[in-house]
Amino acid sequence: MEKTNIGNPLQRGGILRLIAMAAIAATLGVSIAGCSGCERRGAGEEFVAGYNTDVFTFAVSADPQTLDPGRMSGAPEGRIAFNIFEGLMAPGPTTEDLDDPTDVVVPGVAKSFDISDDGRTYTFHLRPDARWSNGDPVTARDFERSWKRVLTPDFPGDYVQLLWIIENGEEYSEGKLEDWSQVGVRSIDDQTLEVTLKQPTPYFPELVAFYTFYPVPVDVVEEHGTRWTRPENIVSNGAYKLTEYRPQRDMKLEKNEYYWDADNVVIETARARIIEDINAVVNAYRTGDLHYSGASLPVAQIAALMTHPDYTREPMLGTYYFRFNVSDEDSPLADPKVRRALSMAIDRRSLVEETMNNLYGIAEGYVPPMAMWESTADAPEYNPSRARELLAEAGFEDGEGFPRFDFLYNVDENHQLIAEALQAMWERNLGVRINLVNKEWRTYLQDVSTLNYDIARAGWIGDYNDPTTFLQKWETGDGNNNTGWSDAEYDDLMDQARAEPDPDRRLRHLQRAEEILMERGPIVPIYYYTNNILVSRHLEGFEPHNRDIHLLKYMRLADGSELNEATE
Repeated sequence: MEKTNIGNPLQRGGILRLIAMAAIAATLGVSIAGCSGCERRGAGEEFVAGYNTDVFTFAVSADPQTLDPGRMSGAPEGRIAFNIFEGLMAPGPTTEDLDDPTDVVVPGVAKSFDISDDGRTYTFHLRPDARWSNGDPVTARDFERSWKRVLTPDFPGDYVQLLWIIENGEEYSEGKLEDWSQVGVRSIDDQTLEVTLKQPTPYFPELVAFYTFYPVPVDVVEEHGTRWTRPENIVSNGAYKLTEYRPQRDMKLEKNEYYWDADNVVIETARARIIEDINAVVNAYRTGDLHYSGASLPVAQIAALMTHPDYTREPMLGTYYFRFNVSDEDSPLADPKVRRALSMAIDRRSLVEETMNNLYGIAEGYVPPMAMWESTADAPEYNPSRARELLAEAGFEDGEGFPRFDFLYNVDENHQLIAEALQAMWERNLGVRINLVNKEWRTYLQDVSTLNYDIARAGWIGDYNDPTTFLQKWETGDGNNNTGWSDAEYDDLMDQARAEPDPDRRLRHLQRAEEILMERGPIVPIYYYTNNILVSRHLEGFEPHNRDIHLLKYMRLADGSELNEATE
């Protein structure tokens, strides 16, 4: 999942919460959206989250590029989609201290599922009380039609290839097969969906909890076209429904009264404030306009906030990196020696420890630490002398004749700090100069997806807990590759890994693929994310999650009397 300004993993085990949330008595089942009982305090050590709001309020870092779950790929849109839609399975409340990695998801629209002996066929049993926000039943046919929509040739979605794991899904998507009945998706009846995969995929239940696999109301989509996601048209099936959207301002989510588990959804109304400037997010939090900062905090402000009881840091399954556009074979960036030289001229330790105040983990490879994974690849070591030699071998001794490239990043203070430090390093170590280009999220995404950039910052949060969520995006033609890079050996290793039933041999294929990515690929990993956020100490149900998925349906605010006691 492409990210704007959030954070990820720092430690291999467990979630670090520097300040524990204050103990709060169990709620009485009362739905309190705001903090009406709080003492009204302003900025300073004792500021109280949300005292100035009437409903539960959180921030998102940009206008969603789209609210169509089949087409989206970014963090701002994902934060909304996880709340207004629901898949066969759903993200669980936490990823911390789970004995079984499969427990990261819980039953969603499907109350249960069966797996065939060969591990390829899943039979999902849907809840008879699953409903769309208009009251219509959510059926197995809705899932089949939605998945067929994403697999239709030329569908404009970055994550189409996730569904290629389905038998004949790739062939149908690429137009090589026209008979849908041969694709491994079949709605047996309203409550039974049978899915046959190309090969056994243990993380498939986690995949169907991801938004690309969510159902959409196809009839509504066909009626309204791209306007179907507007508040006046949208029909969704999650715990909440979108009732208002003011671009560049906010979105209003209201409890979906038809949701199958509506009786256990406590927060009735929530507002997502769209705030691109993360300093403005902190200011909004200090003045009581937010209960949850959403985005990771500005590095410059974290030191002053770390002692506040609302400050939380949690490792996440993600990597911050730079990507090169290698689509033009005449560009110096298409030369692996040039990319290696630029990589070796970057002091990642300095970027992490000094520029970013040691808040993140230095990336030793591209795939971050996770269960059942051991990286054998090494990110290029900082070696300015060797970098100058490589650049000279490529024909640019002391940077002479090297074109002045643009470095693209989206609006965010932390990204700017990194970009300015990178600019200084390349000029000092290689004599290479770059222009810094700062664009808002939607334009940034558009430029990256159309290869309208030279070098760009990027962040990737795993969509499921398996190394393939990081590695498959660099395969030839993947919708999230967006670099023009292609490597036959890399593609072959990924194919072998997909078809390999033995876990150890599968691991070795993936390890070698990551080694190739580091040796001649189009990226430079910088650090593993952590999420440094502010979240109300009075918010129950907000638990550590390594993919930064925090569903409103799991949360509740303590009532006014409890808040008064906690703040006295």
